[in-house]
Amino acid sequence: MTSKILVFGSPALDLRNALAKADQINSSAAGPFDALFLLGQVFRSDTSDELIELVLSKKLTPSLPTYFYSSKYIPPQVKKAIASNGQLSENLICLQSSGTIVTKKGAKISAISSYASSFELEKLKVQNDVDVLITDHFPLHIDLLSDSAKGKEAILSTKKDMKIGEVATILQPRYHFSPGPVFWEREPFKNEGFLNNAPAGERYTRFISIAPFANSEKQKWFYAFNITVPFQPTDPPANTTPNPYIEGSKIRAAEARNDPSSQADEEEDLIWGTGIKRKNEDDNQERQFKRKEKPKRGQNQPRPTRQPVDPSTCFFCLANPQLAQHFIVSIGEDSYVTTAKGPLPKSNSNSLDCPAHVIIIPLSHGPTISSIEDEESRIKTRKEMTKYKERISEMLAKHGYSAIALEISRYNGIHFHVQIIPVPSDKLDKVKPEFEKASQINGYKLEEREDSSEIADAEEDFFKVYLPGGKVLYILLSNDMRFDLQFGRKVLANVLGFPDRFDWKKCVQTEQEEVNDAERFKTLFSEFDFTLE
Repeated sequence: MTSKILVFGSPALDLRNALAKADQINSSAAGPFDALFLLGQVFRSDTSDELIELVLSKKLTPSLPTYFYSSKYIPPQVKKAIASNGQLSENLICLQSSGTIVTKKGAKISAISSYASSFELEKLKVQNDVDVLITDHFPLHIDLLSDSAKGKEAILSTKKDMKIGEVATILQPRYHFSPGPVFWEREPFKNEGFLNNAPAGERYTRFISIAPFANSEKQKWFYAFNITVPFQPTDPPANTTPNPYIEGSKIRAAEARNDPSSQADEEEDLIWGTGIKRKNEDDNQERQFKRKEKPKRGQNQPRPTRQPVDPSTCFFCLANPQLAQHFIVSIGEDSYVTTAKGPLPKSNSNSLDCPAHVIIIPLSHGPTISSIEDEESRIKTRKEMTKYKERISEMLAKHGYSAIALEISRYNGIHFHVQIIPVPSDKLDKVKPEFEKASQINGYKLEEREDSSEIADAEEDFFKVYLPGGKVLYILLSNDMRFDLQFGRKVLANVLGFPDRFDWKKCVQTEQEEVNDAERFKTLFSEFDFTLE
């Protein structure tokens, strides 16, 4: 089916005439249209009381469904009126800071404001098959690789937003509209696959900036187009360019490597929620854990050091008297297992009746497995942690879940550990594409390898995702690399459909809930727990 969409530039101070013009176009030979989208500011601080009253009294009602998003200013009276469902009249609807609608003909259209919260941004990122994206700012890097933008100061100087760029990279809309000072139709650019049901390299985005409604410069202020759904792969449009967002992520990564201020490495305890941050100390300070003095791939600069953390104050160590023992579900000879504080899944979100988000922690205090000096202890620790991972995987498989294990190994870390998060088997095929997509956005080089001791105990720093079937997704963490410690959790939050739970600190439970979940996991795991054999 084909949807007919109409888009207007910012109608600020002229909403009445904009809607009248829309009605005229809708009733012309070009219409009727399925929807009208108003870009930019619909209201301003100097919007007249008369116009606000017309809107609130429902006397200003367009003839076709008309949508706008919350911008920098919404009059208090209007904000109150849209608080419940965003509807001002039968055909005038505010999508708040973000929202998604589907037209009668099936076109899926998402809108996002740069004023949207982190939760709204993450929630929008999990939308599938978005045909049209509407935003209030240009996405960062949209002018890269574009010949049509060269020499156009109005385009080059327009404010560009990184958050909107991230959303656009993930959603890969077929059309992306944003208000601008002038009309600009960028060359189409190629997306890199990873989208559900879209073959790699066959989905293209057209970015279009629309000038303000009825502007004095006579710049084009509206755009009408047809879009056919569902999406079908097409031949490359004329003048197609590579993806500007991917190119921009490479530039940002290079800038971060060359910026000393971005190399400060902070780590926060991810399990116990102490809120204590341990920052790097002077590079001349003696390292607690020594390593072999041989050059490593990606380690051309001196490694920053951190102030040593004693086992008695480490919240991963059983020697710590403040250890919250109610999280512990199994203790082996060389490692132990705990449930996670602030788990990603909710207790009631799966058939397990508990989050089943657990952490495998070595008893030896050290930032990596290879930092354990005694070779026999190092081998035994890795072997037992692997056995725990396999048994937990077997337990989850019995209940229809796959175990996704996340591992960060850094010599500048505090206490090595492996997190396991259950993913329903019917969502397993989304895990690898989501990590590939997120790695591109962040400028990380993601490799796929076979699971082996070569990377399990390597002395280089790495981030690793264990997938079922013996495959591993691997990112080398070089000295000059800024890596998001919550990266794995954020990706899996999107896979699981819990974008609002990407931050563990917002998922903390009561102690009784933690106790209940730990006891439930112990019950589920009892027949697989080798320490009970």
